[in-house]
Amino acid sequence: MGSITSLGVGSGLDLESIVSSLVSLKKSTKVTPINNKEALKELEVTGLSSLKSSMTSLADHLKTISDGSAINKRTVETTLSEENPEFGYELKSDVSNCSHDIAVKQLACGTKIKGSASSENFFSEQDADGNTVYRSRNAGQISFTVGSGDDAESFSIDISENDSLSTIMKKINEADGNDSVSMNYVVGSDGSINFMLQSSKTGDGKELRLSGDTNLLGISGDGADNEIQSAQNAKMVVDGIEISSATNKFKDQVSGLELTAKKVSQTDEEGNYITNSISVSEDQTEMKKVADAFASKFNSLISTCNKLYTKNTYTNGKCNYDGGDLAGDPICQNVKNSLKSVINNYVSTDGKTLYQMGISIDKSGNLEVDSTKFETALSSNYDGVINVMKDLSDKLTDAIDIYTKSSTGILTKRSEAANNEWKDLKSKLSSMDEYMKNYEDRLRKKYTSLDTILANMNTNMSYISSILSSSQQ
Repeated sequence: MGSITSLGVGSGLDLESIVSSLVSLKKSTKVTPINNKEALKELEVTGLSSLKSSMTSLADHLKTISDGSAINKRTVETTLSEENPEFGYELKSDVSNCSHDIAVKQLACGTKIKGSASSENFFSEQDADGNTVYRSRNAGQISFTVGSGDDAESFSIDISENDSLSTIMKKINEADGNDSVSMNYVVGSDGSINFMLQSSKTGDGKELRLSGDTNLLGISGDGADNEIQSAQNAKMVVDGIEISSATNKFKDQVSGLELTAKKVSQTDEEGNYITNSISVSEDQTEMKKVADAFASKFNSLISTCNKLYTKNTYTNGKCNYDGGDLAGDPICQNVKNSLKSVINNYVSTDGKTLYQMGISIDKSGNLEVDSTKFETALSSNYDGVINVMKDLSDKLTDAIDIYTKSSTGILTKRSEAANNEWKDLKSKLSSMDEYMKNYEDRLRKKYTSLDTILANMNTNMSYISSILSSSQQ
């Protein structure tokens, strides 16, 4: 007879249902438990990731308060021109109320040296394209030094006979050890070769000096006699006091301000520099926005904790798995309690509580800012409020670090362990898929053989029955 193509066809028995039932039973005892564990572990991994992300977001916001970039909000009034100001300014994190009259007396610059070479040093010829090329008649070495002492920058170049102007310029501009000197040239209508050497290193004592065969560039001696601009510091006058900087930036000379000189101020009829005023004062409106943003970020984390912690409900003793990703996990409550403890127990160096500033935890567990109390605190001690916000942010950051710090954080270590367990379970499921496939294949082979045997028995029985029936006639 032909081969069996579907279980039960030969025997007439429902062998397909038997195999399906056996596979389903095996799956429920072997695969389903692992599958359920994998699904729950995936929820845990996702939940821990969400919690850490929310905590990191708050920590990032706290950093902008701690470093002063978000919190030291001040209003600035100035008489500077918006289109072409004499100087620029930036408020530093330690800026306080101040008012200054400022003028730019001098810009910082580097050395400029001009050399002019004659036909004794260079000759001209036409290249293949008909362009005039100027080449050196002589060879020699020139050394360049910018500054003096340990900070000096030095390098040398060799000029060869027949070097073109562009070759000489490239040798100087791209020389090893050259970080600041650049050369350009202009060929005059009279055939003179004019060299311009310029150093980008600014400030007193940063002069550019040459040695060696400087005559090749039409420069005498060390270049001092060819100097058309000396290296010098920038100078500004603040409230009648002269300040100086090797660059055009003044970072530490004026408390709370970083100034940048842009152009020399004009002078009056008597030769006095005309100043521009800059006035810095408190901006209570912006500070209230900072406090509100802080509360919003804090409450967002609390909300995340509550959502993740929401417990599952049960129906007839069976879990509905309708809670949060970290349903009933104590880590959510621990995070909330740690941060709330910092808020509730905080006392400033002068003995003030956050509640006296208008910052407190309400009955629902959220952080709220009482506008009236907060504005009163700002009015009475603006800088004191700033210091409290910075100190509070530092303490909250420390509390968050306990959970999120790399390698040692409670949440970090927990997340790593959960991820590893999740990967192991997924690996086991992958192995079980192959196991179940092989198990089903074995069953089908076994019941296919049975089906074939029973089919052959049925055929033989039918044959015997037909013989017996014929003999009785």
